[in-house]
Amino acid sequence: VKAIIFDWIGTLYQRDRGAFESSEKVLRELKADYKLGLVSLASNGIHSRKEELESSGLGDYFDSVVIERAKKSRHYLRCMKEMKVKPEETVIVDDRTIRGIKVGNELGCQTFWIEEGEYSHETPNKETGNPTYIIKSVEDLLTLLK
Repeated sequence: VKAIIFDWIGTLYQRDRGAFESSEKVLRELKADYKLGLVSLASNGIHSRKEELESSGLGDYFDSVVIERAKKSRHYLRCMKEMKVKPEETVIVDDRTIRGIKVGNELGCQTFWIEEGEYSHETPNKETGNPTYIIKSVEDLLTLLK
């Protein structure tokens, strides 16, 4: 594994509440060994998501940031291209099976599903495929990837 692509809301950031307590520590530690990317769905506006990322203080950890009004394979592929990695060298971390986990599985990435929070009821199915790992928070990545 050479790169990790994160989702934003529910993975590194709590909607309307700020970054999770462990987000900066996890990004700082993983940055030493991996390229880090962010693919974020911004249905409420790309500009406001960029401001949110900037004000969180986490933006500098990412080698590639893709913020769009949809989350499609092409957005993940653009992130990987910017980081100069292939899908088989990439981990995707997301709290939504119907988006990040599904796309990651389709592309041939390893997938880490955060089974906590707002979308924990969205369990993997035939359409999404099973994640490579099921975790409770991004902090679990430090045990699995370090």
